[in-house]
Amino acid sequence: MLRITILLFLFLALVQAAELSYIMAFKPPVTDKTFKQARADVEAAGGKVTYEFKSALKGILVQLPSQKINTLSTKSYVDFLEPDKSGNKKSVC
Repeated sequence: MLRITILLFLFLALVQAAELSYIMAFKPPVTDKTFKQARADVEAAGGKVTYEFKSALKGILVQLPSQKINTLSTKSYVDFLEPDKSGNKKSVC
């Protein structure tokens, strides 16, 4: 019974620490400097950029530990940061 409890605890800890995909949209004006700064901030928070949106929506798709969302959402260049619900988890960058 103790072994099952320990395994369950470890599983729950891994789920909470899992990296989730988020869409981070930028406030205008958006420049190459904005993309570079966002990438640096995401990587410093332990995440990674998996796609850059440069057409109608200016922003990035990131994989990020959920506990870092509040830190990044307060950056001056961020318009919004929300979970990616598309189900598309391909890495293209």
